[in-house]
Amino acid sequence: MEITKEKFTTLINRNEDRLRHLCRVYTKRRADEQDLFQEMLIEAWKSLPSFEGTANVDTWLYRLAVNTAISYIRKKETRRNYHEAYREDQKSGAPDIRRSHNGTENEQLAELYKAIGSLNASEKAIITMYLEDFSYAEISYVVDITENYVGVKLNRIKKKLAKKVTTNGSE
Repeated sequence: MEITKEKFTTLINRNEDRLRHLCRVYTKRRADEQDLFQEMLIEAWKSLPSFEGTANVDTWLYRLAVNTAISYIRKKETRRNYHEAYREDQKSGAPDIRRSHNGTENEQLAELYKAIGSLNASEKAIITMYLEDFSYAEISYVVDITENYVGVKLNRIKKKLAKKVTTNGSE
């Protein structure tokens, strides 16, 4: 695929919301979200020339973004423990709460992100793609499982999330 700045910009603009949601799910702090988003852009720019066209380019980009997120988190965890960073943020008074677009706290959304954040990497990828209205075929391609198994996994994940949200909400 011939890559131009314009084609790349169009691809990223078309998928920016999806990528940012993915960053939010895979990270715990706003600064990490921004860093991960930048990593995704770098990987997309480097990898786009090797795109073979066997899948939809948007689906291909999402798969690349999921893999980048997983790698980013693994690297991050080896450098420092999240709990240490969280404690440092609390001591400094830095907010670690998710905010909606208008800047107000959205407790239900924060609770959902917290519950999704507790899932394993594969489950995070599946549920975020589902929430972004990807088809079962696209989810299947990204996480490398059959379409039927996507449905099975989604049902399990939904039950797991419902239990987590209900349990946390009643505490």
